[in-house]
Amino acid sequence: MHIHVLHGNSEAKYWLEPQIELAWNDGIAEERLSKIKKIIEKNADRFKEQYKQHVGKRIND
Repeated sequence: MHIHVLHGNSEAKYWLEPQIELAWNDGIAEERLSKIKKIIEKNADRFKEQYKQHVGKRIND
């Protein structure tokens, strides 16, 4: 399960499981990545629930 983050023309991908970590980054400054990770950590449960709704099934199936 992952989330994409867009900033201007730049993009990053973070894994939400098994732990929150940067998968890749295309042009977002390190300082901003640190702030983004904190936001993701704070909202991880909400993002996971929205992902489950998006795919329309339980992730553990």
